[in-house]
Amino acid sequence: MKKKLISIFTPVYNEEKNIYSIYDKVKKEMSKIQKKYHYEHIFSDNASGDNSLNILKEIQKNDQNVKIISLSKNFGVTKSTLNGLFKCSGDAVVQLDADLQDPPEMILDFIKKWEDGYKVVYGIRYDRDEKWLMKTIRKLFYRIAKIISNENLIPDVGEFRLMDKLIISEIKKIKDFNPYLRGVISNIGFRQSGIKYYRKNREKGTTSTNFYKLFDYGINGIISHSTILLRLSTLLGLSITLISFLMIILYVILKIILSSSPPGLTTITIFILFFSGIQMIFLGIIGEYIAKIFNQSIDRPIVIEKEKIGF
Repeated sequence: MKKKLISIFTPVYNEEKNIYSIYDKVKKEMSKIQKKYHYEHIFSDNASGDNSLNILKEIQKNDQNVKIISLSKNFGVTKSTLNGLFKCSGDAVVQLDADLQDPPEMILDFIKKWEDGYKVVYGIRYDRDEKWLMKTIRKLFYRIAKIISNENLIPDVGEFRLMDKLIISEIKKIKDFNPYLRGVISNIGFRQSGIKYYRKNREKGTTSTNFYKLFDYGINGIISHSTILLRLSTLLGLSITLISFLMIILYVILKIILSSSPPGLTTITIFILFFSGIQMIFLGIIGEYIAKIFNQSIDRPIVIEKEKIGF
């Protein structure tokens, strides 16, 4: 009986301190099931500024299971990941970051679930080694996104997951070159299951993620799976119009009764500034949707590959 192939995909950006560790840990885990499965470990280097690519090339010389994609510039983690997943040829694909915050030891647990018939197996971060404020912000975002989304978004789920090749083929059909993959995968359907784990902090190197990138990722997730913000702007606009109309009636009545205009220049100024701010917020929301449409209409390639090694 022909062995099935498991693809391990790892996006890389300035991870020279972690590459050997993630490679060794994956190799160790996959050696436990080598009688049953072949495997490939695909690294996608997103134009790292350190020695990451050279380290990967040294590893690949001695291990034909390793394959490398080198991009011409930093296209961002989402596009790099999407392109890398499409290059995986396995019967199942496991996405695993290089920073070792997600435990490679869970790969075998994922595969066991896959063997039981699940097409997607994802890690659920029931807790994580992170400061209280950031942890709270993340949990709050997941739950707000779930409430306002038109589709099913699973809280506390990241990129650490296994996908059957059927899921990859379905993702290829979706013409979105900057997708919110967590939402896309959870809404493709088929049997899916989660495994809870504690997410550690990275031990080596520094993260390239900052608040702006997290905000950008979060906004993309919301506008990709919900139009409720546009509906909310309409409802709020109608509500403000109704309140303004009622206030006009009230001020006319007070003018007739008191024979003088009620004082309140400061109040009026505050109201003008407040509603101006509301208008700017919703103009920004509309702009985000328009930008999403614009980027899709250009039909640019997902990424540009500088070289591929081992394919």
